[in-house]
Amino acid sequence: MFILLALAAAAQAAPPVNGVERSTAPISVVWPSEGMTLSPMEGEFILGSVSDPKARFEINGSTVAPHSNGAFLAWLPVHPGTFTFTCSLALKDGATTFQRTIQIASAAPPLAEGPLALDAASLWPKSNADLRPGDWITPRMRASPGHPARYRVGKRPWRPLNEAGPGNYEGAWLAPPGETLKPAPVEYEIGSGWSAKRGKSAGEVSFSSEAPPIAAVKNSGVIKTSPGSGYLLFPMPGTRLVTAGRLGNDVKLSLSPTLEGWMDSKDLELMTEGTPAPRATAGTINTSAAGESTFIRVSLTEKVAFQVEEAPENGTMTLRLFNTVGYVNWIVYDPADPLVRELRWSQEDKTTVAVTARLEPRFTLWGWQASFEGGALKLELRRAPAIDASHPLKGRTIILDPGHMPSAPGAIGPMGSREMDVNFAIAKAAERLLREEGALPVLTRDTPDQEVSLVERPKLAVEKKGDIFVSIHNNALPDGENPFARPRGYSVFYYHPHSLGLSREVHRAYQQRIPLPDENLRYGNLLVARLSAMPAILVESAYMIFPSQEEKLNDPSFQKELAQAIAAGVKSFLGKEAAKQAPTAKPAAQLAPKAALKKAQGPSSKPKKKRP
Repeated sequence: MFILLALAAAAQAAPPVNGVERSTAPISVVWPSEGMTLSPMEGEFILGSVSDPKARFEINGSTVAPHSNGAFLAWLPVHPGTFTFTCSLALKDGATTFQRTIQIASAAPPLAEGPLALDAASLWPKSNADLRPGDWITPRMRASPGHPARYRVGKRPWRPLNEAGPGNYEGAWLAPPGETLKPAPVEYEIGSGWSAKRGKSAGEVSFSSEAPPIAAVKNSGVIKTSPGSGYLLFPMPGTRLVTAGRLGNDVKLSLSPTLEGWMDSKDLELMTEGTPAPRATAGTINTSAAGESTFIRVSLTEKVAFQVEEAPENGTMTLRLFNTVGYVNWIVYDPADPLVRELRWSQEDKTTVAVTARLEPRFTLWGWQASFEGGALKLELRRAPAIDASHPLKGRTIILDPGHMPSAPGAIGPMGSREMDVNFAIAKAAERLLREEGALPVLTRDTPDQEVSLVERPKLAVEKKGDIFVSIHNNALPDGENPFARPRGYSVFYYHPHSLGLSREVHRAYQQRIPLPDENLRYGNLLVARLSAMPAILVESAYMIFPSQEEKLNDPSFQKELAQAIAAGVKSFLGKEAAKQAPTAKPAAQLAPKAALKKAQGPSSKPKKKRP
């Protein structure tokens, strides 16, 4: 999944593998690249290949055992500054060497107790912070340990800082209601008297009680739980939101009295001063059924941010509408709809309306999609398709997504194998197996070199009316992580609750069929796994950077084993749904009254009449 770029160490080349020419130089280093700069770290991995796997091979004096095909992966300590990996291969006609030089950034050294010093780069805020009354001002400073420290905002009185750890000072102050502060830096001081040291933050702080600006979502965007943190909501273009402050390029948004989020300013357009805050009214709610879908429509006077929450444990789904008040006088049900048993609505707080659907337990929620249409928010709930118990895959559209593409080839192995090519080969093998079982497989990339953007892949799955979505990947590691710290192998990711069953069955199939370490079933906040319209998962089958696993991934027989695991997992998932759909014998209480009574009494004990 992590991207490693291939760099040739020599111009000579062997026959291509997966479209990549392999170097025939005595020593070829694929990663790290020459001159790259890495963040502070204690060790780094290096991978590539050697021409003679039986010859003695060393990197910086440490013996490295290449794989039988000459591929190698090593993890070695590094130090700050200019660092060189010196590789040496003892060939029969003499030793040969190769060097790869990189830059390792230095970690900030601890500040001495004296003379007093403070780290100007550590002073909060590093970028401008626009706050609102009730927001916390959180000054932070790294300075000489063990000394009194304080701060002040603008020309306001000095306030103390507490030493949370050696040399790390923190404070907290609530922006006072009703007050205004024009943009001003935060001033810091360590020590006291003539020897004290002072510094000012690069960013400025301001706060105001004036009405906050209103912003509209541009083409797309994500509301996060905090700047640069986890995903919360995915507002649609044109949705208006109430801003509640700003920190650098991140805008804080008020969604409800108890919920706030953050969004990148590039995805928002500030409205003109005086634009009223969003305040939608939710009116009539109705359901309608068509095919395998149930549509819940909530009339709204304007677009609002919303959240869909699945609760399979109690058979409900909740649509939460922010910046909305309820005026729901009517809930109209479609009598032909078999899925929704009951709809309820509530005003959760003064600006949040919740619409909860209780679903019929005999049906499986297969997926959902939300959109605005004609003055209403339309929530489509998909029921499980009718599945043939004897042939679960028959007629089912399985979307196979071979991850990556030429402009983003993904991870690369020591021999130069590209993840995008391996992913495509596995997807083609799975396509053949699924078609043999009567499925209708569809690949998001029709050819190995086709460019299909990440955001287009879920859209394509919906357009092709997919029943199942499987994104096929292979793994690598971020710089600085020790590849040998624990066993590395396969993992399966899901995001929505309705995708958990599919992920479990595919993961179980990998456990039974794939002879690699199990890195477990995982929840993953991945774009393709967030596809909500159908069960969607992402598989990481192996690690491109491990020589033995790279070799397996290039073996058509192993590619077929992976394809078989994927197909078997999908088939098992569909088979379990087919079993759920199969008619069962009615219990005695549901039989006709006389038949039920007769079954409860058992064989008749009434003596037979004798013949005359």
